[in-house]
Amino acid sequence: MSPSRKGDPLEMKRINRRAILEALKASRSLTRAELARRLGLTKSTISSLMDQLLGEGLVAVELTPQQGEGRDKPLLGRPGLGVTLKPLGAVALGAELGVENSVVLAVDWTGAILLREEWSADPQTPLSERLEGLIQVIREGLRRHPEALGLGLALPGVVDARGWLRYAPNLGWRDFSVAEMLQARFSFPIYIENDANSSAAGEVFFTPWQGQLAYLMLGTGLGVGLVHAGTVLRGANGAFGEVGHWLGRSRTRCRCGRLGCLETEVSLRAMLEHYRALGGKAEDFWQVLKLAQGAQRLALEALAELGRALGRLIANLAVAYDPERVVLGGAGAEAWAFLERPLRQALEAHAFLREHQRLEVQPSRFGHLAPAMGAAALVLHSFLASGGLRERPASPVAMR
Repeated sequence: MSPSRKGDPLEMKRINRRAILEALKASRSLTRAELARRLGLTKSTISSLMDQLLGEGLVAVELTPQQGEGRDKPLLGRPGLGVTLKPLGAVALGAELGVENSVVLAVDWTGAILLREEWSADPQTPLSERLEGLIQVIREGLRRHPEALGLGLALPGVVDARGWLRYAPNLGWRDFSVAEMLQARFSFPIYIENDANSSAAGEVFFTPWQGQLAYLMLGTGLGVGLVHAGTVLRGANGAFGEVGHWLGRSRTRCRCGRLGCLETEVSLRAMLEHYRALGGKAEDFWQVLKLAQGAQRLALEALAELGRALGRLIANLAVAYDPERVVLGGAGAEAWAFLERPLRQALEAHAFLREHQRLEVQPSRFGHLAPAMGAAALVLHSFLASGGLRERPASPVAMR
């Protein structure tokens, strides 16, 4: 963003601090002189703001051993010294309540995972009970990382702008104010988001690539998070990207109660049912994946069919949203080695434009942890947007 030179001094300070932090995040390391030139600010303004950011532990000065020898503190007055974001300068908690699992992470703004807790969950457990269990783990996370700026939570359903979970069809949860319940237990900012949107937010925050992105969330269900100009698109009710509930010609009844939803054909649950129909025996996706890694024919066939279905879906997404890049995330990303070839073959066969045949498709580097990583990114994005100032959020949803 462009720094400000007019208006309220406190607002100017916030905007200029944000510009510095965003420049450092994008470039990893810049000298004070480079920042002044890039942002169009005076060297004295940069020096003053750098003193503040250094004192708050948000940035660090890069010194060679010779430069740092005999010094208790680095000298920001030297314009040739590189400045970076301090890795532990901002830490957030990110959590996911999945259909069959829960995750809590502590993450810094470089994407380093400082704490990781995962456990399985019974899909029949009521939401309030799942949240109580999550709260206990979050409290332990706060005991170990009291510096955490806030909590982001990813949920497998439609989440509105007030932090209400409107509908999670794979769990039967409806109309629950998750943000209100968590905010009553914790005094720091809380952000609630759909799992696909959260994952897309994390992809944008933790990677240098910026552009038109479609994040394909492949898990028990199916969803897409869409990013345009750095903003996650949400729609009027938070249902933007719920492609798993596009209607097709299947006669299989979806967990939402309708016939023919796309996720009855394209999801890990659908893949598992196909594997069993072929004669295979497995309890879950992870067992099928392990069998595929052992070259079992039925497992390889079931994953190849899923890859072909994903390729056709991406061909449709390319027509509907025309993204520059598609990222496959969720647990399904961990099967990329078996999905990639049939996916690319199907995409090439069904693409509407020649450009779509060459559409960049990659797995998320965060795998099944992507929703929780993205939830932490919601907190860190808000902190960065505030210029590194601790503020309570105006909304339980960030990166809007």
